[in-house]
Amino acid sequence: MTARVEQYRLNAAKCLDLADRSSDPESRRSLLAMANAWLMLAAQRAKIIETASYSFTCPSCQSAMVRYNADFDDGRALQRSYQCEKCGFVSVSWDTQSTRKRA
Repeated sequence: MTARVEQYRLNAAKCLDLADRSSDPESRRSLLAMANAWLMLAAQRAKIIETASYSFTCPSCQSAMVRYNADFDDGRALQRSYQCEKCGFVSVSWDTQSTRKRA
């Protein structure tokens, strides 16, 4: 698993620990909700990593990069962002076919 997924799980564990030690019912509910949110983020991130195609290597550390965003710019060209799971380097690529279709 990646460091980010592990950090999310650690954050959830900390929230659960604080909830166990809290005597205020409202604080406990809030901490349990936060723990649940961290676990959901961890599960989402793990699924993204599991299904992502590793077609790029990081120019900084040579690790696999994961696509984490794809969106259209104002000119309707598709922009894809990739991030290295190891060092955090971000790379952006543009789908030139989308630009050609627009013209």
